[in-house]
Amino acid sequence: MSSEPSLTTAPRPARTARAPWLGLASFLGLPLGGAAGYVAAHLGSAAATAEGTTGAAIGVLAAAVIGLMATVGARVRQERWPWLGIVGAVVSAAPLVVFIAGMMVMR
Repeated sequence: MSSEPSLTTAPRPARTARAPWLGLASFLGLPLGGAAGYVAAHLGSAAATAEGTTGAAIGVLAAAVIGLMATVGARVRQERWPWLGIVGAVVSAAPLVVFIAGMMVMR
């Protein structure tokens, strides 16, 4: 018999649930995105951009990406309380939704 695993072997038992550190980190999208937007706005004003929304656009995108990546990491790590990371990602993506809605209404 070969030492290669076959399709009929039993699956490995699930790992124990881990502490939800990345699930909690998904809420950091808001302050980190805000900081990225602040820095981008000040760097953008030095470059004399045509619109004042450059910093806001970068900030809301950064917040959404940070929340999403932390949530994906929490799911990969099989952390307990998966809803915590999902809620953090939704909260971190909320400014992006508001930004896009504002751009649609204002233009």
